Amino acid sequence: MLAEIKRSQDAVRNRVAKASWRYQLVYSAFAAVMVGGQVAPMPLNVLASAGSAGVLMLLWRRWSEKTGVSVMGYTPKHARWVAILLGALIGGLMLAGVYAGRTGHYWWGAPLAVSGFVLAMILSSLWMRVYRAETAYRP
Repeated sequence: MLAEIKRSQDAVRNRVAKASWRYQLVYSAFAAVMVGGQVAPMPLNVLASAGSAGVLMLLWRRWSEKTGVSVMGYTPKHARWVAILLGALIGGLMLAGVYAGRTGHYWWGAPLAVSGFVLAMILSSLWMRVYRAETAYRP
């Protein structure tokens, strides 16, 4: 019975760990739109946030249907901290974008978007590595 549980856990881990570079690229691109769009005037900044969040939700849903596993990023324990760090950094960049837009520094949109893209790409890769390592370990 324990062997069956381990096989089942390995099957789930392998399905989740089958992340593709296209997924990360699309994920990072819409994170960049979400960040860079905050510099735009109202209501464009809201559209950038809502539209990007909607696309990210659809991306997650498609991926979970494809793999048969729904992972929100906050499990397991150590991978959770990578997801929280990513959310905090993207949120900070978005706030910087709002500030830049309200003070008339619209040119900050591009560097903030690039920063959001790079952060999302690096930290989503890190999350996957941490997830693989943590779910491979069995006490």
